[in-house]
Amino acid sequence: MPRSKKAKPATTPEDKAKQQKEPDMQFIGSSEEGVLRSIASRKKLRSKVDNEVENFLNSGGSINKIEANVMADPPRKPTSNYGSRPI
Repeated sequence: MPRSKKAKPATTPEDKAKQQKEPDMQFIGSSEEGVLRSIASRKKLRSKVDNEVENFLNSGGSINKIEANVMADPPRKPTSNYGSRPI
């Protein structure tokens, strides 16, 4: 049975406020994420990503659209390892 990751409890009021504003990045991708995700948490995460993309574009970055059928590695001829072991 996989162990679940739990967020560290906030100790100071500043930590509590920070936890409420930012999504828990350690929780994202965990097995419990799909069960416990709410509409509000999705909106927070979406707004954070939107802000990061906007800051990236404003600082001179660009986004390139790549066609769906483009692959990074061209296809290679299959190789055989049969008989490659030394005697």
